Amino acid sequence: MPASDLTRSIDAARVRNVWVRTPNWLGDFVMATAAFARIRAAFPAASITAGMRGYLRPLLSGSAWFDDVVETPKLTGLGAFWREVRAMRARAFDLAIVLPNSLATGLVPFCAGVPVRAGWRQGRSLLMTVGPTAEVTRRWWQPRLGPRRLATPMPEYYRELLDGLALPPGSARPVLPIADGDREWVAQHLRGLGVGDDERLALFVVGANFGASKLWPPEQFAAAARAVRQRFGLRPLVLVGPAETALGERIAKDGDALCLSRPVLPLDKLKALVARGTVMITGDTGPRHLGVAYDLPIVCLIGPTDPAYTNYCLERTVLIRKDLPCVPCQRKVCPLGHHRCMRDITVDEVLAAVGRLVPASSR
Repeated sequence: MPASDLTRSIDAARVRNVWVRTPNWLGDFVMATAAFARIRAAFPAASITAGMRGYLRPLLSGSAWFDDVVETPKLTGLGAFWREVRAMRARAFDLAIVLPNSLATGLVPFCAGVPVRAGWRQGRSLLMTVGPTAEVTRRWWQPRLGPRRLATPMPEYYRELLDGLALPPGSARPVLPIADGDREWVAQHLRGLGVGDDERLALFVVGANFGASKLWPPEQFAAAARAVRQRFGLRPLVLVGPAETALGERIAKDGDALCLSRPVLPLDKLKALVARGTVMITGDTGPRHLGVAYDLPIVCLIGPTDPAYTNYCLERTVLIRKDLPCVPCQRKVCPLGHHRCMRDITVDEVLAAVGRLVPASSR
């Protein structure tokens, strides 16, 4: 059914209590920030509660989208599910806006009796009272050879969902405020590591929570780090998550770079650091979207994932992608075992992209 047939106009003055279930992944969360801002603007007098993964909570530092936050860890059984349902029922929400597509995130507000439930209906049409249906490339019984649904940039995906509620229009560009205290903490932390306030930083994001298929080989990252320092005069910094410290420190050692692994930066500090950067070299990772939010020049190495999911705000991004018959496979581990989609990307290609993005006057 077309989205236009499922539009339900909401009287904002009558909505007092809103549940917003946020995406679970860093990149998707950042791409949803424009939707958060649009929801806040549409319901200025309502109490808006975010249901979200705990590790993402620091991203809210400096923002005013939500009045309350409920951490929603991955449900591990019926007991956890019903506890979440009972907690939601006790809050008596008027409206639930469910941004993820999973069955569980739609089932909780359904069982809690929230009267208006907005979310994408594909696979859960009985759970949502309003929302579009995605056009799919395969049915559930067909083997997966790529994405399940037709790829759409996620900010547009979220915007189309909110259009179904006839909310006032808004931008699809991510908005991610930074608290002054986080900026100052990062400045002091960098000074303590010997990084001057005026040094221009090349940020290398070397890991990928998605899976090994997204990783560029460590030796190529190290070679690129050495080269950006020699050729462009940029100070290379390696950014890692908690599970990537050994990888990042190895790359930093071989690449004459500094690895920000002690401590691993929480997300409120990470976003302040990204805003301080000159250029970012990354795979298709969550921190890439932090860079987009701060209009940072980005060299993005796309391997197994479909770039159509993230084709937005590309004015200052260079995508490097190999046209191979096996991509995009959307697999966490290369099913063919060779990872050519990432290995075939050369250091010279990355350096040429940096040269296009970093103005000669700033080198």
